[in-house]
Amino acid sequence: MIETTETMTTRDGVRLVATAWRPDGPGPFPVLLSRTPYGRGLAGPGFHLDVPRLVAAGYAVVAQDVRGTGDSDGEFRFISGEARDGHDAVRWAATLPWSDGNVGMYGDSYLAITQLLAAQERPEGLRAIAPHVSPAGLYECVYQPGGVPNLNVILTVSLMVLGPRELDRRIARGTATPQDRQAYLAAASRLGELFDRLPLADQPLLADLVPFYSAWMDTPDPRAPLWRDGVVDHSRIDVPALVSTGWYDYFLDASIEHYTLLRGDSRLVVGPWTHFTHDRDICGRDYGEHASQDAVDWTGLHLDWFGHWLRGEPMRDQAKVRIFVMGDDAWREEADWPIARARRTAYHLGPGGTLSTTPGTGGSWKFVSDPGDPVPTVGGAVMAFDGFGPLDQRPLDQRADVLRFVSEPLTRRVEVSGAVELVARVSTTARSADLTAKLIDVHPSGRAELLTDGVARVSGGTAPGEVTVRLGATSNAFLPGHRIRIDLAGANFPRFARNPEKGTTTVHAPTYVVLPTIA
Repeated sequence: MIETTETMTTRDGVRLVATAWRPDGPGPFPVLLSRTPYGRGLAGPGFHLDVPRLVAAGYAVVAQDVRGTGDSDGEFRFISGEARDGHDAVRWAATLPWSDGNVGMYGDSYLAITQLLAAQERPEGLRAIAPHVSPAGLYECVYQPGGVPNLNVILTVSLMVLGPRELDRRIARGTATPQDRQAYLAAASRLGELFDRLPLADQPLLADLVPFYSAWMDTPDPRAPLWRDGVVDHSRIDVPALVSTGWYDYFLDASIEHYTLLRGDSRLVVGPWTHFTHDRDICGRDYGEHASQDAVDWTGLHLDWFGHWLRGEPMRDQAKVRIFVMGDDAWREEADWPIARARRTAYHLGPGGTLSTTPGTGGSWKFVSDPGDPVPTVGGAVMAFDGFGPLDQRPLDQRADVLRFVSEPLTRRVEVSGAVELVARVSTTARSADLTAKLIDVHPSGRAELLTDGVARVSGGTAPGEVTVRLGATSNAFLPGHRIRIDLAGANFPRFARNPEKGTTTVHAPTYVVLPTIA
């Protein structure tokens, strides 16, 4: 394997630097390109494929520092501008001396959305992409629908990833010292204190290193010019995409949306994974020996994909959609997503905390939202070093500000595979309030396993208004003896930024959760 440093110049004259690994031979070779802000080392963040194995299979692999990161010049703009730079990078990769002119793109998270943005520019030479755990766009990285910030994700990324990377860059250029980095990390490690700061834009640690963070927090309107340069235009993408994600990835719904808007020759793979974790075990929940990316042969899956689209080889894996059904803890192939045979089944909130398919006769339920004591996040699709994914919700059972509704023990298997949403009638004494909802699988042992959750912002008023909380997609088999549970509250902090208003929220009947059930 030969390793070289390669440079290119964008259309506006900015020098971008890349590392290339290629077979020790004359070539030419098809090129697999990743574009990253996180460092272009052989095992850098976002590179979950075995690069030596790709090279051994006859590919040249190129990892490029995006503008304003690593050794590349220019100003880092976080997703904005990546469409144009991605277009230029693909055309450049296609014309490298040892390239055969065929380019594929791969990578996770930021490296995934750079693929989609480049693909919409239709650069010559791009044949296929493989975006894993990709956001939908810049706005969707920062906000939930309705303008509730994804605080846990965007503040953690800014503090623990972007800030240190910018300091590394400055140290390399002699404008900062290792001591500056140590002092920064000591301050940034106090995440609990930093999550608590109000207003949200007030983060002095980021003012110089990540200056666009405060602009994001001050711009909740998705129509603002700030967001326009980071929007994926799926109608312009004409190359096939191998889209993949996990049921506990905070970009799950965005990844699924990429697939549903692209379709054609594209594929979808969803495993029992988080944004970072792809093992069989997530925080003590073991999904079995077939669950991990190693068991799936993640690199082999991509070699099959790129072998077909870059080399014209027959594709061994013909599955259009492959999902891991939790509960059954098994993989299953599907013809498409959403699953056509799924039936929208309404489970109604009832008196005494009941949950059933029988509509109730009325009633209402109240909780108090206090930003000084918000309901804390326990698991789910969060960026955390521990405590993520399918955590047991029983630690919250003593809180009076959480409403719980649970079904009778099931007498048969009930599979829920698809997008879950809560349709609620809500009023609040505050000027505005948040309504959070969780779908939970209650095991016979009492374990209350979180599956998926969501939030919606509600305008103040004493008259009930209808609001829909999108909990996102899941695939879970509720087994006999298990119970289906829905939890409602006014906060899930710091997964979502807390509403600064204090007040009493009332949930009125009829309120129900819509579950896509599979017979």
